[in-house]
Amino acid sequence: MRFACDRTTLVEKLSILARGVSTRSALPVLSGILLQARDGRLELYSTDMELSIKASIATNVETEGEAVVPARLFTDVVKNMAADEVRVEAGDGLVRILAGKATFSLNSWVASDFPPTSSFDMSDAFALGIAPFVETLDKVGRAASRDETRPILTGVLVTIGAGKLKMVATDSYRLSVKETPLEGGPAEEIQAIVPVKALSEVQRLGAALGDGQLRLQITENQALFAVGDVWIATRLIDGQFPNYRQLLPDSFDHAVELDRAELLAVTRRISLLAQKNAPLRLQFSEGKLTIRAVTQDVGQAEEELDAPFSGEPFEIGFNPLFLIDGLEGVAGDSATLKFINPLRPGLVTGADESFVYLIMPIRLSS
Repeated sequence: MRFACDRTTLVEKLSILARGVSTRSALPVLSGILLQARDGRLELYSTDMELSIKASIATNVETEGEAVVPARLFTDVVKNMAADEVRVEAGDGLVRILAGKATFSLNSWVASDFPPTSSFDMSDAFALGIAPFVETLDKVGRAASRDETRPILTGVLVTIGAGKLKMVATDSYRLSVKETPLEGGPAEEIQAIVPVKALSEVQRLGAALGDGQLRLQITENQALFAVGDVWIATRLIDGQFPNYRQLLPDSFDHAVELDRAELLAVTRRISLLAQKNAPLRLQFSEGKLTIRAVTQDVGQAEEELDAPFSGEPFEIGFNPLFLIDGLEGVAGDSATLKFINPLRPGLVTGADESFVYLIMPIRLSS
């Protein structure tokens, strides 16, 4: 294999591929990136057996071939080359990187050692706008669990069809639901539980693209995404997603509408003193909301806001980071907090209620 290509473009693609490289596998070749040079293009692949990434670059291919290079070292070498163009040659278990007067030789693996990845066949894919997909995931994805012992909660329930995109995620301490109007999409509604890890990669690529189209194909056990000249494949999560509709109360005893920016700013400030797992305390009384935090051996803080509250005073506690996530997900100038009592979940939403965020309270001690 022998090819030459623009160094900056190659580094950009290698940085994307690095996110699919396994860091924990007992199979050494999974720490590498497969390079395939043919037909005037360089195809790059990485996989951790759950997530696979492919990228493509138009390249001057002198000799077709393929090899697996050590991902981190190969990327660092290319990144630190001084010339604008790099040449790569591979054969006999070695890959050589040449630029200017510098030459690096790295041990490599043969391509046959690299496990099969997705075919990345998107012949049945449909297109939708990348912006609404990124916006929806940005509000919902943070509520998905990162605890691999409960795999179903590490996924996002994605429903596409009938002119809308809906995503739902929960880590059992909070629940986030966002519905977004959508142009394009499949002919019939589809639903799948997609790992948040893969969706986060799609979100990252889409945010960098800014605008444009996302191509998506969901099969029985796999989701395929294409953003520009990068493809992402992931296994779907098999199982029954929690019935989130049953988790959302039909009614609340209190609904308090507040200025979202002011509430978020106060919450962030007071949260500075909610350390060592201390809760953020929201104390409601006639016409006001007092937000407090107390951490033993550290200190305490409180701040008062005008609030259209009437009724019996009560105090409820939340994980401060979870509450901040919910407030950040609300669009518009106002945020509405809804409650039943201090021991039941609270809800954060906006004026149009296209985004709802349910959060479990923390039992407060005196």
